[in-house]
Amino acid sequence: MKDKPRGFTLIELLVVIAIIALLMAILMPTLQRVRRQARAVGCQSNLKQWGLIFLMYANENNSRFPNWVESVEPWPQVLKALWPYHQDTDDLFLCPTATKLRSGSDSSGSRLGSTFSPWSLQGGLGRLDCSYGLNIWAQYVPGSGGSRDPRYWQTVPAQGAANAPLLLDSVLWWSYRLTETKPPAEEDVWTDSSLPCCMNRHEGFVCGIFMDWSVRKVGVKELWSLKWHRQYDTHGPWTKAGGVQPDFWPAWMRRFKDY
Repeated sequence: MKDKPRGFTLIELLVVIAIIALLMAILMPTLQRVRRQARAVGCQSNLKQWGLIFLMYANENNSRFPNWVESVEPWPQVLKALWPYHQDTDDLFLCPTATKLRSGSDSSGSRLGSTFSPWSLQGGLGRLDCSYGLNIWAQYVPGSGGSRDPRYWQTVPAQGAANAPLLLDSVLWWSYRLTETKPPAEEDVWTDSSLPCCMNRHEGFVCGIFMDWSVRKVGVKELWSLKWHRQYDTHGPWTKAGGVQPDFWPAWMRRFKDY
């Protein structure tokens, strides 16, 4: 007489479940890290596409940047108006790490973004949600001689372009304002004097495209060593060369690499 097939005992099932749970606990951090890296790659891919759009405009306009000063629309919608044949850009507006809208908005329907949320603007062409901000100094401003601020890039620079930022992760439609800026005192809290692109969106980095059309990650503290405008001091007080000390930084930034 043959023995009946024997099933798993309760103890054996518990052991198998415990092993699976242990393997999941070991693998989850790795899977999460891979997921974050994939989102950063997707962000850089978006920026590369924006770089192509800027490059095509510069090639057709004597290396000039567009003029944003006189526009009432945010920069992505201005670009769409400039190139009727490049209007299919809606999928490039959002960094994969910052897609969920932040709650609350002002009376105009505009909304400041956050580390993991896009900013939102209500304009003549409807509402726009976007995760990136433009370097306000990268624009062609009409005028000549003393009527033009010499800090504007006006055209794509022939030298030093690899350190001159054009477009970066940002909580605002601008990644750098006209006034000098400083680090936000707290994470996800910005004021009119703080740098809108200063955030921990990609594990101590933000993604950006530069005026040589290269795309790379930028360290959060590295932002103050970039050449934002023609007269910007890349060895200013928020750089190692300028004498910044670790405890000068807000507490949330102190763990990041110094530059």
